[in-house]
Amino acid sequence: MICINCKNEHNHKFCPECGEKVDVPKITFSSIFAEGFSRITNMDKGLLFNLKNLLLDPKRIVNDYLNGKRKNIFNPISFLLICITFYLIGESFLHVDKVVDPNTIEKMKSNKVYSVGFEAGKFIESYFKYFWILSVLWLSFATKLCYKKFSFAEHLAINSFIIGQTTLIALIGYYSLRTPLFYNPVVYILTSWMLYQIFKKKEKDLDATILSISSVLIFFVLLFVFTILIGIVRSM
Repeated sequence: MICINCKNEHNHKFCPECGEKVDVPKITFSSIFAEGFSRITNMDKGLLFNLKNLLLDPKRIVNDYLNGKRKNIFNPISFLLICITFYLIGESFLHVDKVVDPNTIEKMKSNKVYSVGFEAGKFIESYFKYFWILSVLWLSFATKLCYKKFSFAEHLAINSFIIGQTTLIALIGYYSLRTPLFYNPVVYILTSWMLYQIFKKKEKDLDATILSISSVLIFFVLLFVFTILIGIVRSM
């Protein structure tokens, strides 16, 4: 038989060249939703596979991905995007629009310090998804600086896993603390823990503990500086 994907001739259930299944079912409404739902909820591969293993053994799943064992692992960038999307959906159910007196806004804008903070806050609220995706760059810079091991691209992959995982779990913190993601302590505590688990070389590794905390501190400082710069530019 001829593979419908790569045109390779073979007699197997799956194409030995590209892995395409021979018996491809016809597309129906049920098959579309079933496949999409399976990609998210399958504990052996996909989104839930990432969530489970990043919580139980982050070092193993990261090492598997970096070493090329990626068949069951959800792509880190896709994982990050989906987790942020879920967070935004969850947050929207609790979001309460704040009514601010226009006179108060004008007073804040007249004060340079308050104006910078006000404009930065407006930007983050309006473009949060993109702002938080970019945060992977700052965390990767911090981990590359502290750990040095791996290339910057590999740090981007590692930290996409981390930011995705912490973002989704921080949704629980948002429901309990009603704290925005940027200031949510769950994000930074969990990020420190995951970095420690991924980079530790032994069961109790003091160096890995110091480096994980240092990475998160640098990450927070970079986020804060980036936020202030945005506020300064928008308030000009």
